[in-house]
Amino acid sequence: MRKVYGSIYDFSPMGYNLPLEYTKLAAECSRSRPESEKYGGDRHFAEKPVWICKPVGQSQGRGIFLFRKLSELTYDSNTIVQRYIERPLLIGGYKFDLRLYVCIPSYYPLTVYMYREGLTRFGTDKFSLNDLRNPFRHLTNCSINKLSPGYGEMKERVGSGCKWTLRRLRKYFQQAGLNDWLLWQRISVLVILTLISHASQIPQTVNCFEFFGFDVLIDNTLRPWLLEVNMGPALGNDCDVDIMVKKPMLHDMFDLLGFPLHNTGLSVFDIWRNSRSDEEDEESLSDSGCQLKEITKMTVLNAANKWRRKPRKLSATSRVHSANRRKPRILSPAQKPLFPKIQPVTLINQRLNTEDPVQHRYYGDETRRKRRWGNGRDWNMAPSSEGGWIRLWPMKSNESEDDVNNNTFYCNGNLNTKNMVAEVIKFSKLSKEIFKKHPNVTECQRNDFLSEGMGLNGEIWLPPL
Repeated sequence: MRKVYGSIYDFSPMGYNLPLEYTKLAAECSRSRPESEKYGGDRHFAEKPVWICKPVGQSQGRGIFLFRKLSELTYDSNTIVQRYIERPLLIGGYKFDLRLYVCIPSYYPLTVYMYREGLTRFGTDKFSLNDLRNPFRHLTNCSINKLSPGYGEMKERVGSGCKWTLRRLRKYFQQAGLNDWLLWQRISVLVILTLISHASQIPQTVNCFEFFGFDVLIDNTLRPWLLEVNMGPALGNDCDVDIMVKKPMLHDMFDLLGFPLHNTGLSVFDIWRNSRSDEEDEESLSDSGCQLKEITKMTVLNAANKWRRKPRKLSATSRVHSANRRKPRILSPAQKPLFPKIQPVTLINQRLNTEDPVQHRYYGDETRRKRRWGNGRDWNMAPSSEGGWIRLWPMKSNESEDDVNNNTFYCNGNLNTKNMVAEVIKFSKLSKEIFKKHPNVTECQRNDFLSEGMGLNGEIWLPPL
């Protein structure tokens, strides 16, 4: 993508896939030799660029190490070698990076959301390039740093542990006098461009969604760098910060995806809806705690019994023996389908496009697949937000069917990557112009300028403050 679209994709450190690109890495190491080494100087070793080696298929920081000399590189499997960011932004002398959560509920049309809150992950030893073998100085993986002797110590400005929320990071930026509005817009651009690079290779399917963890490093010029994208970001709760960020994030993500109850197993609890009125619920809430627990207990038991009474799927053998004695089922008026089973295909298709879910259970394999796996949402009209999830793409949501048909980001049903990248470039340039022309206005005013200039009808992603 960098070769095709230029410097807009210059947000990831230079990297090489080994062993396939070993000769390219060797050539780059030879070109980047310092002048003092070429003329036999003694300080050449400290001037050599630092590289970081990451084995493919590993997690939690396993197998990662830093080196300066190519002779120090050893590997026995597929490996990625990247230029190391030698001047990261430090807080209290400690290195940190960001874990950002991104959800793609649909690839056709491409729809991208990013959560407002995220994690700031710190190393537990003060950063220094003099010691490349100390992982607690250079790696921010929580699984590594919680083993550090300094994990529980109170650190300058950082405190104990190794995590902050993005909210706390923004408050630190504010106290330090750092204007970070443009930083977050650059991160939004970084996320969108990364996902555009592979979106056209995803086949069309109705049951596809993705959940990513983006690791972003900020250097001392407030420039963001993409380190990696995790397909299975950790959702464990190692500390209070994890609970503060991940629990509401997951709740909001399930709301965003719109999973119907029959996909989650919670449909057996629909007895709660029908058996009690709102007035009865209010009365029960005013009762004692003991009575409330008893009502809840009985309701759960009734729901469980209802689930047990549901007919089980018969095995192949039992179906053969029971086929002859199966009697025709007589439906009550409430259970009868609204439409007969045999109808013209056009009429069936017309009715399947309605929002009534009752009609979907009677027609064809395609409909059953859609009912079983689809979430029933039309992502051509994607909401601008859901809880803490903010839509990054599309930047302009379609407001009518005409907008869907005239979408410039699709050509014959396929993603038009060139037009999408052009839109992101426009967003990036406008953000820089606004930041330069209006250095003293508030974030809300900058957001209004950006929305007006781009014609956006959604929200601008910013972490909470």
